[in-house]
Amino acid sequence: MRQVLKGHIDHEGVQTLLEAATTCDEAQQALADGDYEAALQLALPLVLLQTPVVAQRAKETAIAALDELVERALAAGQPKRALQYLEQWLSLEPKGFYPLLRRAEILQHDLGDLHEAWTAYLQVLRHYPNSIEAFVGLAQLALMEGNPERAYPYILRAWQSLANSEWGYTPSARTLQAVFEDLYDLTAGMLQWLGSAEEARQLTEKAISILGETELLKERMQIIEELGD
Repeated sequence: MRQVLKGHIDHEGVQTLLEAATTCDEAQQALADGDYEAALQLALPLVLLQTPVVAQRAKETAIAALDELVERALAAGQPKRALQYLEQWLSLEPKGFYPLLRRAEILQHDLGDLHEAWTAYLQVLRHYPNSIEAFVGLAQLALMEGNPERAYPYILRAWQSLANSEWGYTPSARTLQAVFEDLYDLTAGMLQWLGSAEEARQLTEKAISILGETELLKERMQIIEELGD
């Protein structure tokens, strides 16, 4: 029995786990101190090497660091750098809803790469088929291309999926407000394109009664009045 017990004593395993845990502690401290690059560099190897015991904790730390680094890159006017961080995020979480959606948004709004943004939104829908944010994004892209017919099914699907909608962002009141403003705006524009300025006006008035007289909805009302039927 003594020999069996001695045969299972693993000094190297103890040392490895202690070192990994220490590194993970350092990564979390760097995160708490706002040194997100350091936190990422410390945590990422623990995840990629699938270090036992601490891998999940290291992954959570790395993702938290990447989340901050993406927003910092965007604030600094570096969308391509933000995309690089998102690719690292997706290497840790290939089906991550938020990083998939955020990548599509950056391609659309910050880089103006409509083709790549289209592909990115479709990738979101592959994993999250009721993503109302992706439907809205695709409708916007279609209209940016001057193609209302292509936008129509995505606007329709956004409304159809409303009760079972999936959200990449936390569905706070602020998030929902922004998405619904876009959806009402797109729908009113579509109704007018389909030949009914009056229905577009009524829908915009209803949106204002629910969401308030936002700049986007005020602009939509002005367009309706200027263009008419």
